[in-house]
Amino acid sequence: GTDLSDNLYRELVDGMIADGTCYRGRGEHIDLFDPEALKHAMERRLLNEGARLLYHCLLREVRRVGDLWRLEFAAKAASVAVFARYVIDSTGDADACALAGARMTHGRKSDGKTQPMTMVVQMGGFDPKAWAKAGGFLNANGCAGAGDTFDAEIRQAREAGEWTIPRENISMTWGVAGDPTRIIVNGTRVQGLNACDPEQHSRAEIEGRAQARQLVAFYRKYIPGFANAYLLQTGPQIGVRETRRIVGLATLTEREILESHVPEDSITLCSYPIDVHHPDGRGTDHDPRRADYLYGIPYGCLLPVGLENIAAAGRCISATHEAAGSFRVMPTCMSIGQAAGTAVAIARETGATLSQIDGARIRSQMLANAAPSLSVPA
Repeated sequence: GTDLSDNLYRELVDGMIADGTCYRGRGEHIDLFDPEALKHAMERRLLNEGARLLYHCLLREVRRVGDLWRLEFAAKAASVAVFARYVIDSTGDADACALAGARMTHGRKSDGKTQPMTMVVQMGGFDPKAWAKAGGFLNANGCAGAGDTFDAEIRQAREAGEWTIPRENISMTWGVAGDPTRIIVNGTRVQGLNACDPEQHSRAEIEGRAQARQLVAFYRKYIPGFANAYLLQTGPQIGVRETRRIVGLATLTEREILESHVPEDSITLCSYPIDVHHPDGRGTDHDPRRADYLYGIPYGCLLPVGLENIAAAGRCISATHEAAGSFRVMPTCMSIGQAAGTAVAIARETGATLSQIDGARIRSQMLANAAPSLSVPA
């Protein structure tokens, strides 16, 4: 299929592939990063562009002061106030938009429940030769790869009382670029907790790390190549698929996705399937048509109703629960962020407000900024 990611994402991937810290996985559009190298690459890009970074700050207040936004952060030994004409909320949970008074939805429409959280696990001590001898896939660099697998082994472990994680298979097992003995696994599932509630979020991380230990024990006993594997690292925080989403000037629905609707004001394209991990069950729903559709995300999905010069980016844009199961993946979220940044650049140059800018102009500018070899379908 066609690579629908935009140039900022592909420039990041291409640069890391050249450095040997990223590789293309088995299957379409799967990119595997060395996590530490990814942190460095992103910081380097931001600093080279003149950005100022301020880590370990918690956003506490967002309010209007004249024609500016005032954002207050709690930091170590200080409170930090930032005045901005334009704000891009890429918190994932729409924190800035919520504090500014935006209308919100949460999870699925029927009961507000969200897709489960996942603690990603990194293991060391993997033996690629033993894995390959048992029929496991290795790429040209000797890195293992497998997806949606080990159903039979999980059934066996569950019957033996060794598997209590509420899922039927392992979503992802991939080697780390540059070190085939390190494996990253997406195989835990934490349900029924709200990542926007501080106590519940903390409980989710505790449960995620407990599941991580069970996951490693499962691999050591049941999966070839992992007999001497050990827990190298859990994620710096639990992975959250879904919480709040803004109510925007436009709302993306599953119907528009399945009908391959590409509005004139689309700021990016996506064809990832509707992939919804059950909020209260073991399974995962994948739309069976998978790549039979290609849809656009309208610019209005980034703009909260009733607020001006603040935009959401990433998984918290305006959409239904089912639609969010498709666009929530990293390349698309990075394209949405690129579109929001492009909109702010246009607004700053022209003196316009964000709602006065046309999505087609944003898309045109994004394509114009891409190198010719990186251009993507309009």
